[in-house]
Amino acid sequence: MTAIPFSKTRFKADTSELALQGWDSLQPGGPDWAKALRLRSRDKVIEFGLPTTKLERWKYTNLPARLKKMDLSYTPNQGTPIADAPDWAQDRSDGFVPGDHPYHDMMLWHANNAFLDKATFLQFVDQQHHNIVHAGNDGELTHPRSFICVADNADGVLFEYYSGKGAYWRNGVTEIRVGKNARFRHYRIIEDSMESVCTHNTHVTVERDGQYEAFTLTTGAGMSRNQLHGELLAENGQCSFSGLNMISGKQHADTTLLIEHKAPHCQSNQLYKNILKDEARCVFQGKIFVDQIAQKTDGYQLSNNLLLSPLAEMNIKPELEIYADDVKCSHGSTTGALDETPMFYLRSRGLSESEARKLLLEAFIGQALEKITHEAAQKDITERAIAWLSQS
Repeated sequence: MTAIPFSKTRFKADTSELALQGWDSLQPGGPDWAKALRLRSRDKVIEFGLPTTKLERWKYTNLPARLKKMDLSYTPNQGTPIADAPDWAQDRSDGFVPGDHPYHDMMLWHANNAFLDKATFLQFVDQQHHNIVHAGNDGELTHPRSFICVADNADGVLFEYYSGKGAYWRNGVTEIRVGKNARFRHYRIIEDSMESVCTHNTHVTVERDGQYEAFTLTTGAGMSRNQLHGELLAENGQCSFSGLNMISGKQHADTTLLIEHKAPHCQSNQLYKNILKDEARCVFQGKIFVDQIAQKTDGYQLSNNLLLSPLAEMNIKPELEIYADDVKCSHGSTTGALDETPMFYLRSRGLSESEARKLLLEAFIGQALEKITHEAAQKDITERAIAWLSQS
């Protein structure tokens, strides 16, 4: 695919200072590739600033307007110095150029690159399980970076927990390589403060016979933008993105998702359930791209959305772009309120209104929770989701 060229009319150069606060305080050390990457990305952010709602994939999420209301200062990254990065991480960071695909948010990725001095490096070589806790503090601006390599034939599980206090902006990037005949299960629980802004880019490549499973539960963050990009590079790869956005008040949750089929006989799955209360706003933009050589592709996408208030707003943009002729791909979405018929039936069986409502909501999220194949993860995420419903 051809990259969409930059257009200054769709970006605001005067917002570059929002993303580059504290850049001058960075230590100038590190390998040459990291120095060059930081400078190149900084220059891009200075030139173009942050994306605005004039950009199609940002039509429903006004990030600059939210950030301008915040008083932030840069907090240095935690982790291993880039100078000590393993070879596999250096090769990946130097070789990947954000923005090659129009669904990549170039400026947020470049903003993260500009601060690339430390990062988290995880390599799964057997059956391994890791936990990462991300904690935000009032007034912080952070650009965390993670590099994850799942070796051939490995079986890895990663839990990530996000929380914090006060108003902060966390702009993260995660790069993942799933090797041949490897499996990687990746679970995120986003419970950030209601004053926070959380943006994250995740880029996943899956090799032959590899499997990637991701699930995200979002109940926190005042504004979140979760951008997910999966690439199936060789035959028999599988990629699954699922999640629950359960938001209330004036929360804004945006999931922008792309899966690219670049090889034959691969499978992908996208399933998101969204529950909105009060004046909450949610965005789901999901796309399946099938290259001409990717025959026998099996791609599925579904977004189901439940509005519990007349003031809640759901914006949906499902897409298919297919250049192969022997594929099975589908997408769909539904949006509405709770059905009064089953509610009436449950009330007639003696349940209170709140009990009936909770039972119907649990049934609504059940299909998504079934996508979690790790028993402990399913139990943890289910309990958190039901706890949120109990407060509804």
